[in-house]
Amino acid sequence: MEKWDLVVVGGGAAGFFCAINAAARQPGLKVCILEKTGKLLTKVAVSGGGRCNVTHACFDIDTLSRRYPRGTNFLRKAFHHFNPKDTIEWFRERGVELKTEEDGRMFPVSNTSSTIVQCLLQEASRHQVHIELNQEIVSLNFVDGSWKLQSAKGRTYQTPKVCLAQGD
Repeated sequence: MEKWDLVVVGGGAAGFFCAINAAARQPGLKVCILEKTGKLLTKVAVSGGGRCNVTHACFDIDTLSRRYPRGTNFLRKAFHHFNPKDTIEWFRERGVELKTEEDGRMFPVSNTSSTIVQCLLQEASRHQVHIELNQEIVSLNFVDGSWKLQSAKGRTYQTPKVCLAQGD
């Protein structure tokens, strides 16, 4: 049984962002990303026609949250903690500049999603986030104060904290 401080299920943008920030905020935290497939960040690579639409240049929290009618109240609260300005700054601090197009969509200046993919992979490596591919999680149980995750390949992971970021 492998023991981790945090297991993130899903190797997409949300999973990477969670793992990177957890490891960065608490150095020494043992963080593992488990990805079901053999590839990481696949939707990031194809989003925006291969340019990666990172965020939107809408900086008013009320206006931004109203663009999501089923989640307005939740998102308004969430955007007070992290919003498009924070996203822009997060990438800028890591050497990735974003540009705004006429319709408000924001892309890396390089105009290629590989800039975002490489940034996320480099940050995960820099913060010693462990990544395992082809590890589909088939069960998740809370036993004796910790989470036990079982993979389809028979591997078991134990952690006090788990983040489910497997998307659709």
